[in-house]
Amino acid sequence: MSVDRAAARSAARRAAAVADGGVKGDGGLVLVIGGSRAYTAPPFLAALAARRTGVHGVRIAAPHGPAAAYVVLEAHLIEVPGPELDAASVHTVAELSARIGERLVSDGARGRVVWLVGPGLGGSPQAGEVLDALVDARRQDRSAALVVDGSLGGGPAARRRIRALGADLVLLNRHEARALLPGGRPPGRDLALDTSALAALARETGAVVVAKGDVDWITDGARAWQVLAGHPGLARHGTGDVLAGVAAGLLAQRLPAPDAAGLACHLVGTAGTALAAEAGPCWLSQDLLGAVATALRDLLTPTGAPQRPA
Repeated sequence: MSVDRAAARSAARRAAAVADGGVKGDGGLVLVIGGSRAYTAPPFLAALAARRTGVHGVRIAAPHGPAAAYVVLEAHLIEVPGPELDAASVHTVAELSARIGERLVSDGARGRVVWLVGPGLGGSPQAGEVLDALVDARRQDRSAALVVDGSLGGGPAARRRIRALGADLVLLNRHEARALLPGGRPPGRDLALDTSALAALARETGAVVVAKGDVDWITDGARAWQVLAGHPGLARHGTGDVLAGVAAGLLAQRLPAPDAAGLACHLVGTAGTALAAEAGPCWLSQDLLGAVATALRDLLTPTGAPQRPA
């Protein structure tokens, strides 16, 4: 099956109908957990991407860097005591998540809390400690949905960890997919993606899995979808963080995981194509934020026809 423009428009309208209910929290809230001294920007870029979907709030647990000052007006920062995330930071996130979830319920808000785990975390020497703490937190409370961005190191241990986290959605580039797939082959430019292995991964982990590329593949283990809206120029640093934030934001607006993944891939692919047409190969990953918002607006216009500023 393919996620075409009509399917994307339908998903966008369903998400907007939830977020536009008039109650603070209808658009849900995203908690971004990631970053490291080596990779400070990814969690903040992902947070801004979530905001571009119409999500009503974002919290970020990440080591502070220059990007924090850029994002602080659009997100609340969770204090991290050291230069890297640690188990104590995860416990703070879990407690905050529970309080926010209870508040959404008491206010009658339609949105939900979503944890986005992974942007920039791979550069941290304490990543294992953080992930173990996340697993412990999820054993006690899985009321929030959870998105994993990346392979968490790959191999059987990472697959077990994704299942233990109770992930709803896992986002992978081709290199990460091959590292995580059962019996995965070493990365290479010309190796085709094994879609049957991708479906097996979804069944093993219990998550909807996305493998990004010129064609994005999405599977829940029983069904598979293609998104043809990609662009080769999206194969650069930062674009995966934007996709992760967009997917998490749409999940917070109560879209089912396959629909959130399909719409996110469509929006980012459409945005990448538009930027390539306007700027050639010289656009920046942060430019995707505005382009994603435009792509979403175009889907929500009554005619569905793109509208450009005069």
